[in-house]
Amino acid sequence: MRKISWGKGSGFNLGRVEGTDYRVERMRDEVGRHGFLLSDSKKTYLYVSGCVYSTAEERDNHIISEVEKRYEPINHR
Repeated sequence: MRKISWGKGSGFNLGRVEGTDYRVERMRDEVGRHGFLLSDSKKTYLYVSGCVYSTAEERDNHIISEVEKRYEPINHR
């Protein structure tokens, strides 16, 4: 399973899916639901979830699932 490396400091909400060129931005609404935006080096906002996940773990699992559906090694694009 792939891992998401989340940023720190001013980049706290930004991350990368290790071993790919996919980037993610996490968000949370005022009632605590989680969401994300998925991008790659060619296109911004490949997927926008909205704040529909109850937990950060649920959100991260869906991010990995989306990347696995779309993933092509960088060298084979």
